[in-house]
Amino acid sequence: MNKIVPIEKLEVGMEVVALDKSWLETNILFHRFRVQSREEIQKLRDNGIRMVTVRLPDPTPTSPPVPRSEEFTASSEGPTFREMETLPLPSLKEWNALHDKTVAVVSKSFEDVRMGNALEVEPLRRQVVETLDMLLRDPRKNSFLVTLSEVDDESYVHSTNTMILAMGLADQSGVPKEELPKWGLAGLLHDIGKALIPLEILKKPGKLEPNEWETMKRHPKLGHSILSKSKDDVVRGLCTSVAMEHHERKGGGGYPFGLDLPDIDPVSRSLMVLDIYEALTAGRIYRPPLSPAKTLSYLLERELHKLDPRAIAHLVQMVGIYPVGSFVLLADGRVAMVTSYKDPETHSGPVNLLAIFAKPGVPLPDPVPLTLTAIDRSRVKQTYHPRELNISPSDIARYLEMAGVDATNH
Repeated sequence: MNKIVPIEKLEVGMEVVALDKSWLETNILFHRFRVQSREEIQKLRDNGIRMVTVRLPDPTPTSPPVPRSEEFTASSEGPTFREMETLPLPSLKEWNALHDKTVAVVSKSFEDVRMGNALEVEPLRRQVVETLDMLLRDPRKNSFLVTLSEVDDESYVHSTNTMILAMGLADQSGVPKEELPKWGLAGLLHDIGKALIPLEILKKPGKLEPNEWETMKRHPKLGHSILSKSKDDVVRGLCTSVAMEHHERKGGGGYPFGLDLPDIDPVSRSLMVLDIYEALTAGRIYRPPLSPAKTLSYLLERELHKLDPRAIAHLVQMVGIYPVGSFVLLADGRVAMVTSYKDPETHSGPVNLLAIFAKPGVPLPDPVPLTLTAIDRSRVKQTYHPRELNISPSDIARYLEMAGVDATNH
């Protein structure tokens, strides 16, 4: 039974199932959780929450409660690990080959521009169409696939990953299918201006000096200059706008022109969110990567006032808080990888995991399949990026194959 109570009546241990503000009005990542501290209650107050809906315990339970430890076993009650629905992905090897090919095409495009040659659009367009075809074979567009590349060059991988995310987000937002390739091409070319930034600045491992930062900030205008010369209508139109605008921010706090969000293209408003998400989850030469959950928290707590909140909402809906491929520290101390959801559209309900470590840094002799009734903050104590655990993209693919996600044939 649920009951609406004022925030003053909320106590540690209560299970919250709804807040009196919409997701877009807060910087709170979870709106369903068990209160674990007074600090969490204060955070609700700071976000203007005045009433919450809590779930009250059933006064006449019909069966004894399940001990907490049993939530982390492959119990014979309910669906087993192998019976659970697994992610119907295209072959992971097929995906990796396409991803690496796209990175190579982007690399050549950057090099062509760097050498003063004309930008060839057709090879880029082919990669967008091939990628979209693969994404549509998996309508759930699980963006964890962008973490599976073994290629290290961040500029080209970033452009490729942003393209993948852009088409997934556009579809999530209800954009007509025929428009999706335009979003993909815009994602692929949004940073093309960096081709004209000196490599010693572009690849500098430390913090940029003020004069170097001013040079780096020229890349949107340089991108506009490159793309506006194209004979391709989409490149000369949408792609040019996105390249120019993706570093603008709400209230005019961005660059190069200090435009406000209503003054820029809606695609640019979405791409600026994806640009940050990909950069933080992939990491940079000067900054370690963050897990998806930590990145989403950062977007909500540090960037929400600068970005389009609807674009962030669509991103959360697309990837989930703990997307497939996420590594989580469970309440019993084990570290496990999320492998599939019973309801992958909403990332809710029973979830399959593969326990990899007995505790952080201590691998299990063999990975252990687990099924949880749900995954939320009460069950997850911490999240990790694979690199924090010395787990490679090849390891992730191998674990997914062990979990029933076919990595060779689909």
